[in-house]
Amino acid sequence: MPIERLVETNKPRFVVDQILSSIQDGTLVAGERLPSEARLAELTGVGRTSVREALAALRLMGVVETRVGDGSYIASVNGGRDLAGAASEIADAISKSAEAVQLQEARAVFESGMVLLTAARWDESKADRFLELLAGMDETARAERYEDYIRLHRDFHLAVAQATDNAVVVATERSFLEYMDHEGWRDMERQSYLPNRKDYLTKSADEHRAIFEAVRSGDGAKASDLVHKHYERHESGSFCHEDEADGSVARIEPRTASFDVGEK
Repeated sequence: MPIERLVETNKPRFVVDQILSSIQDGTLVAGERLPSEARLAELTGVGRTSVREALAALRLMGVVETRVGDGSYIASVNGGRDLAGAASEIADAISKSAEAVQLQEARAVFESGMVLLTAARWDESKADRFLELLAGMDETARAERYEDYIRLHRDFHLAVAQATDNAVVVATERSFLEYMDHEGWRDMERQSYLPNRKDYLTKSADEHRAIFEAVRSGDGAKASDLVHKHYERHESGSFCHEDEADGSVARIEPRTASFDVGEK
């Protein structure tokens, strides 16, 4: 079916419904690649934040999988179920994914600034803790010990906060980490790491080592840029988004657009 532009509805739900309908009528099949976030936003008439939340919801539902450095693909045609019958599941997944995406964005903003302070207050006595964590992350990534890697990954981020020597920064980072036990975040985290797990975990470990080396050398600006890129990759290569300032529903004249799944 052609993808329709939004007239008036909940934005992430609209995108989810469009993709599920395309699966239902056979336009999309398992293994096909979805257009980029930017192209989906153009086709549906919503902002990229809404597209990102919709894709996260579809990952939670097992309909879409994200492949590292390669975009999002239809993972299962089971998502082509009757839309009315799936309404509760869709709403629940969107609610969880929206909170998880907002947490991801908040962490990216906070930690990009946090590493500036860590670098400014660095002394070499702090290095041993990081080297120990990074060695553990390398080992668990290669062995695909997912739960152990996630624990060390979180310990690394807390260690960066502790290295600022600022109690408020540490408390704020702890609150972020505690929120990451929220069901929506845990589900999104699993969906992000589990496909191509070894490659993803190894890349993640390498990125954290690069952040540490930048902080250790006193280059806060580089460390901040690396943190930003780390979160950008976690969000499927597209961190920046179109603002949806008031959260209101878009009112756009309806039209149809061809849904070319091969379009980048």
